[in-house]
Amino acid sequence: MARSDRAASPGTPGKKRQNRDNTRIVVAVVALVLLIAFVLDNQTTVPIGFIFFHVNLSLIWVLLLAAFLGALVDRLVMIIVHRRRDRTEDR
Repeated sequence: MARSDRAASPGTPGKKRQNRDNTRIVVAVVALVLLIAFVLDNQTTVPIGFIFFHVNLSLIWVLLLAAFLGALVDRLVMIIVHRRRDRTEDR
């Protein structure tokens, strides 16, 4: 019985976990609504020039591709930095 009494008190880890989960759900819903608004607002087609060809894409795809490539480059740079740091620590 004491265990159920503690679970009902406001300062218990179970209550904190529930509040954290509720906060995550609210943030996820807000992010989803903003993403949908972002996609709907950026549907215009723009010309994109690559090295050897040109293509017309929706602006949202261009932005998402740029974000993905930026994240990919960031990860690659971090891998290179960590490998160099590990090599210097080994010496």
